Amino acid sequence: MFNGCGMSDKRLSILVVAANASTRWAGEAILPLHIFRGLLQAGHDAWMCVGNETKPELDELLGPNARRVSYVEDSQMHSAFRWIQDRTPLWMGSNPLYYPQVLATQLRQRDAVVQLVKKLSIDVVHQPTPISPRVPSLLVGLPAPLVIGPMNGGMEYPAGFRYLQPQGVRRVKKFARGLANALPRLVDAKRQAACLIVGNQRTEDALPSGARGRIFRMIENGVIPDLWARERVAEEIGESAAVDRAFEIIFIGRLERWKGAEWLIDAVAGACRQVECRLKIIGDLRGERQRLAERVSELGIESCVEFFGWQSQERCAELLSKSDVLVLPSIFDPGATVVLEAMASGKAVIAVKWGGPADILDPSCGILIEPLDPPNLVADLEQAIVSLAKDRKRCASMGRAGQAKALAEYTWPKKIERFVEIYREAIRRRAVTQ
Repeated sequence: MFNGCGMSDKRLSILVVAANASTRWAGEAILPLHIFRGLLQAGHDAWMCVGNETKPELDELLGPNARRVSYVEDSQMHSAFRWIQDRTPLWMGSNPLYYPQVLATQLRQRDAVVQLVKKLSIDVVHQPTPISPRVPSLLVGLPAPLVIGPMNGGMEYPAGFRYLQPQGVRRVKKFARGLANALPRLVDAKRQAACLIVGNQRTEDALPSGARGRIFRMIENGVIPDLWARERVAEEIGESAAVDRAFEIIFIGRLERWKGAEWLIDAVAGACRQVECRLKIIGDLRGERQRLAERVSELGIESCVEFFGWQSQERCAELLSKSDVLVLPSIFDPGATVVLEAMASGKAVIAVKWGGPADILDPSCGILIEPLDPPNLVADLEQAIVSLAKDRKRCASMGRAGQAKALAEYTWPKKIERFVEIYREAIRRRAVTQ
């Protein structure tokens, strides 16, 4: 178990705890895997405790290290949540019961984590998900210091897009946030954690009152250079700057309506009348892909838009490498990992100046668009696409700047180094209090 003395060079034993871990699920489920594998590669003794829904995937993915993963069984409550979720209309979101499922898993995990800490002599327990600062953690009273994060949230829809979230849903969320903030310290481990990691000020402001842990700043996203930056962008701009070929645009993401694929399709319809361009859409979500395909037909741009559905990270990296620009019109994305992946791949980015992209992008590597309302967003997306399609040198220059920034600041090896520093601080703080 943890020991506060002589920790500066000690190989640490870390238990990563999350409701889910997967490369195939969208969103935050991949974060625990990045941390777990990164710690092992850095020479630390890493373990993981997650729900059992992705066990077949993890057994195949992790090989010999699969023995380092412990699972908690789903309950009947999980089955009920999934049954309801499959019948929930998409206007309520793709997974409105995600956080109740997470808390149901945490209820079953807490005792298992206590036993693992004792059995494996764990120095620090790290809970990277859920990334929302407002969702409580039920990992209370652990016999080792707890680190939570990186968290990223505290977001609201831009004023011109609030129609996407029905008033009833807003009221439920407001009530849930108030309830979470009223939880006593003995129930919410975020108030007990030794260290809390947040991505930005809005996330820190959304933390529950009474949190006493030391707060660190780090966004939750990162990139694996060997996957996303296999080729460094050359200083010289050659064939990629030629304008005698179609301008290749790519969208990658779950087809939530707030991700903006429909607005991008409308923008491409206008851009196609001015420049030769093509759009690849990577992602899926129940009936949304068919609905978007019908919109493409309505606009008469079938030859300019291609749908690829869900793809592996390796395939996404391949498709991104053959594109000129990533466009992410999302208006409710706290993290936007795909922006960093595009930057690492040496691609320019067009995104909305809201949430994660606004934290990452600057004018040297992308174009940020103000989220006024859908018609203005479509018009501004069209203008940005056309401007880069007509100025391939500028587009390539943005790609080089973005790659340099991503590899200097946002790689997973660098993030793992920072996590280890935070773990050591958590151990020190625990030792002082005892």
